Amino acid sequence: MNKLNVVGNAIKKINLAYLINELEKQQEIAYKLEFVNEENMEEMKRRELVKESKESCARLLKEHLVGFLTNNPGAVYEDWIRHLHPDNADYDDGRIDHRFYVEDSDHRHMWNEKMMEQVDCVERIVDSRHILPAYNHHA
Repeated sequence: MNKLNVVGNAIKKINLAYLINELEKQQEIAYKLEFVNEENMEEMKRRELVKESKESCARLLKEHLVGFLTNNPGAVYEDWIRHLHPDNADYDDGRIDHRFYVEDSDHRHMWNEKMMEQVDCVERIVDSRHILPAYNHHA
């Protein structure tokens, strides 16, 4: 009977050690999941801040454009960019920065979709285009 008790106690110790090992593994997984969850929450907050910032910039851009066109009803896109961003229109050849003509230009979209289409001035819509950059600023 003594040998049976010794074997039984050894099996209990093995089972207990196994259970402890399994619990430690599960706790490690729980810590990793908690870390990933915190990272996901932080990323969601960052994305919300970016979204709010973009919306705020778009509102300010539209307000500026409406005011500019109210004061300059015959203006063209380049006139607005020169007024809004004079540092991007200070080139020797008179051009504005080529980035204002790319497909994804927020300024170009604002000009076209928020204003020219609404006031039915389709002749003043600015198409996207690839132009060589101007490099020489006025001295």
